[in-house]
Amino acid sequence: MHVKEEHKPLLKQLGLKDEDFERFDGKFVRYEHDDQKGVRIYDPYYETSYDEYIGIDGWSAWSAEDDTFMSDILKKTHAQIQTTLADRPKTSDEEITEALQKKFGKKASEDPSTEKKQTK
Repeated sequence: MHVKEEHKPLLKQLGLKDEDFERFDGKFVRYEHDDQKGVRIYDPYYETSYDEYIGIDGWSAWSAEDDTFMSDILKKTHAQIQTTLADRPKTSDEEITEALQKKFGKKASEDPSTEKKQTK
């Protein structure tokens, strides 16, 4: 699907990038334009970099609506996740291996399927 040059600035206001325009196939990713409402995209599978809410019908809000509902909610969440991750100590692969061996009593390299065949 061809994206008209005069519509690209409106689509970029929605958060789309230049490479997103290549994803417009007219079927699963498309857009429509209205002189009063601006543009909106049909992207039910979030194939583009649009990160706001897309309705159950697959359509975004119109660009004139300036809908930032999702990003407003997620701003606090992203900050909280970063704080939580920064506070956690990083567990090494060796520590994970030791914990699993302690819990299950076997080395990770042993194949349990061969053990069952031998015990029959």
